[in-house]
Amino acid sequence: MSSLPTVLIVDDEVRGLETLQRILQDDFDVQIAENVKEATEILENEWVQIILCDQRMPDITGVEFLKQVRDQWPEVIRMIISGYTDSEDIISAVQESL
Repeated sequence: MSSLPTVLIVDDEVRGLETLQRILQDDFDVQIAENVKEATEILENEWVQIILCDQRMPDITGVEFLKQVRDQWPEVIRMIISGYTDSEDIISAVQESL
C-alpha cells in the first residue's frame, strides 16, 4: 500500500489519462478511469483523496459526476479539467451546483 495520497483521473481520452498519470506519478498514487463506471468502481474499493475529472465525456458531464461523488464521498477533493478554452458550460454548471 502506498503512503502517497491517491488521485483518481477520469477522462475518456486515453492520451489525457496517460499524460496526467506521467506528470503526477512521482507525487501521487495515480488511479485512472476512462469512464464513470470505472471511476465509481475505484471509489468503492480505494481510498481516493482527489479526483480530476474531464468535463466533456460521452455519458455524463464531469460536473454531474462530481455532484454524485460529493453526495456519496463528500470528503474527496473534486476538480474539473478540460481541454476546451470555452469555459461557459463549466461555470454555469458549477453555479447550478452551489
